[in-house]
Amino acid sequence: REAAAALRRVRTRRPLSIKVWSFLEELTMLFRRASHDPDSMWGGRFTMNAISAMITVSAVIPVIQTMDPPPLHASVVTALEVVFDLIFALEVVVRFLTCPNRIAFCFNGCNLVDIAVGMLVLGLRCFSAFNFAQADSKSHSVLLLLLCAVPVMRLLKLLRRFEDFHLILKAFRQASEALPVLLFILSVIVLVFASLIYVLEPRSNIDSLPKALWMTVVTVGTVGYGDVVPESPWGSLVTVAMIVVSALYMAIPVGIVGKAFSDVWDDRGKLHMIHRARNRFLERGYKAQDIPAMFCSFDHDRDGELDLSEFMAMMHKMQVALGKERLTELFLSFDSDGSGGIDDAEFVRILFPSAYAQMYGIKSGTGGPLRSHRDGRRRSSTRSSGRPSRNRPNTTRRWPIGR
Repeated sequence: REAAAALRRVRTRRPLSIKVWSFLEELTMLFRRASHDPDSMWGGRFTMNAISAMITVSAVIPVIQTMDPPPLHASVVTALEVVFDLIFALEVVVRFLTCPNRIAFCFNGCNLVDIAVGMLVLGLRCFSAFNFAQADSKSHSVLLLLLCAVPVMRLLKLLRRFEDFHLILKAFRQASEALPVLLFILSVIVLVFASLIYVLEPRSNIDSLPKALWMTVVTVGTVGYGDVVPESPWGSLVTVAMIVVSALYMAIPVGIVGKAFSDVWDDRGKLHMIHRARNRFLERGYKAQDIPAMFCSFDHDRDGELDLSEFMAMMHKMQVALGKERLTELFLSFDSDGSGGIDDAEFVRILFPSAYAQMYGIKSGTGGPLRSHRDGRRRSSTRSSGRPSRNRPNTTRRWPIGR
């Protein structure tokens, strides 16, 4: 019953809606394998380039119109802005009408950006009867705010077309573990040198500690505005020492972030695949808590695992469209020991790591995850197919905590 309830979250759609949604989703990636290249679809590459160019132009026009005199006539800008807003709003409406799950659609970050750009800006324009060419800092503060915010929001629409963006975020998340102590040490360095400069410099040059802090921060950051410089010999000597220390110290966080990104980039194939699968699950309204019930429902031979055929049948029933080749690669990425089968705990641990500990917990003494199948049977030493099973903690399997 739980598996059936999860499957019902995906709306019943007409074949045309499914094709339109698949077409739009394929346009969100700039780089993909040849078998999934938009050139294989009618007008795919042309449509992708046209939409990307339109988004870029729509972000540039409000910026250049702040020049004096504006390069484009006000009526031309108004017409272009209205056309852009209508096209962006139409894209949002089409995506909403053809999406697999409309509730999940409203919680997707890229969709929220599209809604803000397409619907919100168009609504504000209709109610205010203004255009961006009329913006003036002295008379239309709200319109000026829109002028500054809308180009940024429009450019963010391109995020869904850069699949590598999540790799940057993952690298920064890994590097962020070391950043607090690095920031603390940097703060100590800045405060020490600022105090020395404040003591050694004459008050006619640096009259307060905040001013000395400003000079120190600018120097440590290798910006060097030159608005505040040391005048005394001792102040110059301290500044030289500060430059050397800061140059050596700033190489540490740069190296940590670079190493984290290098590690993530080396594993980008698997990370891309997992990211796509997770997005497909979330777009259809599935949650990590639905995985054990789905695995139990499609485990036809009741051996506690899904083989490749059972896994593909489950993904097909859940309407997670990744293609046969990608599904095979996804299965092999979960089956790290090559046993030919995966269980729900492995699937959740890789696809939804944040929910893994909450769902399964950690068994005291062995460190092994609690199993999740209803029958409570222990995994036998051999699977029904005759292949030896993997070495696992000898724990009684039961449903995850909280189910």
